[in-house]
Amino acid sequence: MDVFYYWKDITSDLKAGRVGRFRSDKGRLEELHAGYPDHVWVFKTPPGRKGQLQLKARLSWSNVSLSSFKPEPGVGYIFYDPDQASSVWFDSSETDTAIDTVTRWAGKHFPSAVQANFQGVNGQHPMRGQVLKELEAIAADLPSRSFRTAVE
Repeated sequence: MDVFYYWKDITSDLKAGRVGRFRSDKGRLEELHAGYPDHVWVFKTPPGRKGQLQLKARLSWSNVSLSSFKPEPGVGYIFYDPDQASSVWFDSSETDTAIDTVTRWAGKHFPSAVQANFQGVNGQHPMRGQVLKELEAIAADLPSRSFRTAVE
């Protein structure tokens, strides 16, 4: 199992050095943990393209924080390993073709999330089977590089 994660504040989080974790709804986090995920797939709305999605990264899931930080009370966190070889940043995902492909895929598999504009738990979903296979095929067409090198 892998995880779909809509990362609304990707630019500001990376600039602030918030690498290795995402905020998560505690209830949804328990559900995701129970599925023993391997990766977190990161999506964002491209600038000026409301209602569309861009695939940004695939990150290796971690059950524990790999960096020190002070968690906010009552907030759940998804942790990932930015240095793992399988943690990659997708280049060229901002092309019209790539955006259209990812947007169609999300609309097919997560229509209620699209309708809710990926707010809250609508931005975090488990992915298995055909849903994941289709996403992996989409990602195979995108050049990628180490996540760490892309964000430093």
